[in-house]
Amino acid sequence: MEQRLANTWQMTVNERKFIEMALAADLRVDDRGPFDYRPCTITFGRVGGSSEVQLGETRVMSYVTSQLVQPYRDRPNEGTLSIFTEFSPMADPAFEAGRPGEFAIELGRIVDRGLRESGAVDMESLCVVVGKLVWSIRVDLHILDNGGNLIDAANIAALASLLTFRRPECTLGGDDNHELIIHDIEDREPLPLIIHHLPVAVTFAVFGEGNIMV
Repeated sequence: MEQRLANTWQMTVNERKFIEMALAADLRVDDRGPFDYRPCTITFGRVGGSSEVQLGETRVMSYVTSQLVQPYRDRPNEGTLSIFTEFSPMADPAFEAGRPGEFAIELGRIVDRGLRESGAVDMESLCVVVGKLVWSIRVDLHILDNGGNLIDAANIAALASLLTFRRPECTLGGDDNHELIIHDIEDREPLPLIIHHLPVAVTFAVFGEGNIMV
């Protein structure tokens, strides 16, 4: 996806030669080394489940919400995790307002796949009643500034907001223990998500004859 975004402008022959010569000498225009990560700052919101990540000149805001839904039939004891992205034209002139474009959809899929396939979030812990009720976790990613490395920044933002998110505790009560009770945060402490590990995305680029990597 980063390559597609880069294709919105064409590099001149002289610019290409200059960049390749600089990288061959382990030099970059921002004074980083070939394998140095961009400066990263994470700011957490006052409300749990919200964060803003600045990676170099790129800024991404993330917000997590939850609701009770019916589980999928083939996974009756597992909750769900969904990633949604929003690209603002203020972040980059190449982004269009309105419906999510191809870039937004692909970015959401990459972040979703990284979290889901790595088993980062314990999905079974989101089950309330097997086959009937599970927690559905939704992560909304808002691109505020696009300065490159969108995948890395969005991935970190999603992790930061998931780590601070708290969902209401719920129990079964009533005469037959079939009545679902969702407790207010004043009555019972909200519960954090069970996160086993933190899969961090790292983007690499190859230049020249394939012998220069950053």
